[in-house]
Amino acid sequence: MLSISVITVPVLYNTIDAPSQLLKQWSRLYYYGHIYMPAMSVAVTGLFFYIAIQKRALKQDIWLRYAMAGATTITMVPYTLTVMAPTNNSLFALSDEAWDGSSNLSLGEVQKIIYGWAWLHVARCFFPFVGSMIGLMSFMQESMSH
Repeated sequence: MLSISVITVPVLYNTIDAPSQLLKQWSRLYYYGHIYMPAMSVAVTGLFFYIAIQKRALKQDIWLRYAMAGATTITMVPYTLTVMAPTNNSLFALSDEAWDGSSNLSLGEVQKIIYGWAWLHVARCFFPFVGSMIGLMSFMQESMSH
């Protein structure tokens, strides 16, 4: 996920010199990302919650850590819907204009908006990362105690 902000966006900046083309590329990047990334987050969250339920049924206190891992991972969804929504909506509107050929923004203006989005995306990436670290640490602790 993080590679979108640290690799893909810089590549787009360095290879695209037309604002409408940059907006079109961003909209395609977002389109494919929104198909796969939330599904992966939900799947990982589901696995953490499944483990938490199993551990709780066995009266093992570690269940709460797995539940925390799941809750932390899925937090990327409300973060996207609240914190990132204004930037996403602006970029969607600008992308529509780019596809229609009616966009009047300069390359610098478009890059500035996408740069802001990339940093919001970096922050969003930390939710599944921290969730996976909580899950890993829980697993390690559990493995060492047996």
